[in-house]
This record gives sequence, C-alpha cells and structure tokens, in this order.
Amino acid sequence: MNGEPSTAAAAAMAAGTATSDAAIGLGTFVDEHYDRLLRLAWLVCRDGSDAGDAVQVGLEQAWRARATLRDGTSMRPWIDRIVVREAGRIAKRRRGLVARLFAPRREVGWIESEPADHRIGDRDDHMALRAAFGRLSPDHRAVVALHLHAGYSVAETADLVGAPIETVRSRLRIAKEHLRSELGEAPR
Repeated sequence: MNGEPSTAAAAAMAAGTATSDAAIGLGTFVDEHYDRLLRLAWLVCRDGSDAGDAVQVGLEQAWRARATLRDGTSMRPWIDRIVVREAGRIAKRRRGLVARLFAPRREVGWIESEPADHRIGDRDDHMALRAAFGRLSPDHRAVVALHLHAGYSVAETADLVGAPIETVRSRLRIAKEHLRSELGEAPR
C-alpha cells in the first residue's frame, strides 16, 4: 500500500462511522486478504457471484461488530469465520432443486485459470476432483476449505464453523471418504 487509506476505509471515515485507525486497519486487512476471502467463500458455495456476496456481507458484518474484536491479531480467523458462515448460509439456500437445475454456474475467473496442482495429475483428474468436491455439502466443503486449504487446525476449524471438534473430525473423514470413492481411490 502507499500509506493512504483504502477506498473502503476512506468511505467509512468520510461517513463519520469510524475512527481513522479502525478504518485504516480494516481497510488494509481487506486490501491484503480480499482475494483469499473470495477463494475461501468460493470453496464453500461454489459460485463466483455468491462468493462475492458472502465476502461483502461478511465484511459488512465484521465492520458493524468491530468493537467486539478484543485482539487485533485475531482479525484473520474472526473474519474468516464470518465469511465462511455467510457462504454456508448462501450455499444452503441455493441447494433447492430448482436452484441446482436452473442457476447458471458462474466461476471466479482466477480460479478457472489456476494451474492444476502437480500432485493431482492431468487436467481430467483436476476436473474430476473439482466436480467431486462440488458434490460435498456446504458444511463438508467449509471444514475441508478451512482445514486443508486455509491451514487451520481441527480445533481452530471447529471454532470457526461453530461446531464441536468431533463433528469437524467426522465431517473431514466423511468428506475424504466421499472424495476417495468418487475418484476411485482405495479407502485408507
């Protein structure tokens, strides 16, 4: 950054809704983490437009509740929790039969152009993995995204999704079993 507040922070300061330090802190965080939050939301709801909505609503909720954040160093998991929960709510609303049949699939461009992980193999394997991941429930995608993609521990993931640790372990196990069976791998 160039030392000036972000657009979001400047707008909040102009509206008189925040102190400059709080606005700059959140604005800087958004500038640095927006793409990561968008990817995390996309992994849960599997739709680019819905992911953008989840991030927007999550950041608005975070802004309104910013006084409840006790420690500035815990901002990342706090906002991740808000965004993932909102993405889960959106995904659950979209799960109806009509929505699944008629809703257009909008992908986030940078996710589509992302190179395949060298551990996955060729593009067909990559696409099969993505399709199998997309068939997981939003709750299962959330724990997989937070634990395996974002790198949170099982305990941190449980805290972020608001579920007991054993529930998160169970969701991870079921998700892994589902992915293995969908991809034709031998169970472990």
